[in-house]
Amino acid sequence: MGPKRWEITKEQLDIPNYRRFCRQIFQPAADTIEMLYRLGHPITLVGVPGSPSCGAQTTSTGMEGGRLHEAEHTHIQGSGIFFEEIIRELEERGIKFNTME
Repeated sequence: MGPKRWEITKEQLDIPNYRRFCRQIFQPAADTIEMLYRLGHPITLVGVPGSPSCGAQTTSTGMEGGRLHEAEHTHIQGSGIFFEEIIRELEERGIKFNTME
């Protein structure tokens, strides 16, 4: 969405269409990661701390929706939406990996 967007939280991205989009764009990378993994390379996924989409170990939460207004959010342990879909795909393929931010 670019740098001029409003801050968003994981709840705002957690919709079926966004999850489908994440799985779709990750497929080519997943194929390459699987090939490297099968050749014996260790896999480490690097996320963006606090991101509602790309957080590997922390994400943002707290927005309930509605009209624009000043809203607080917090960072919590857990993965963002895109990372959840990456993790799901790699686990389905039997790929072991580490995560870091």
